[in-house]
Amino acid sequence: MVMAIPSVCNEIENLPAFLREWRKYKLTIPTYGAIFISQDNSHVLMVKRYSGNWSFPRGKMESGENPEECAVREVFEEEGLDISDLIKSDGYSENKREEKHSTLGIINVA
Repeated sequence: MVMAIPSVCNEIENLPAFLREWRKYKLTIPTYGAIFISQDNSHVLMVKRYSGNWSFPRGKMESGENPEECAVREVFEEEGLDISDLIKSDGYSENKREEKHSTLGIINVA
């Protein structure tokens, strides 16, 4: 998308290299969210990303947030659900791939 905006291309001398570095930086920001599982383990809540892929509700941590605050904010932004009373620091799934770090709280719902 950025490549199609001439004014942006003119401002950044080597746009492809800049975008590669930005993508690399983006992977260093941890993400937090939640996995919602029905009590009988037959359903989970997922969101469809802009890319078309399905994922658990999650997002990148903002400056000054702790992991629980990030998870609560992201789930509320994406699903309109307030999980502040449901999320616990001891029930989570952590995923570290290469430089990317993602932690999801596990929440059993009725």
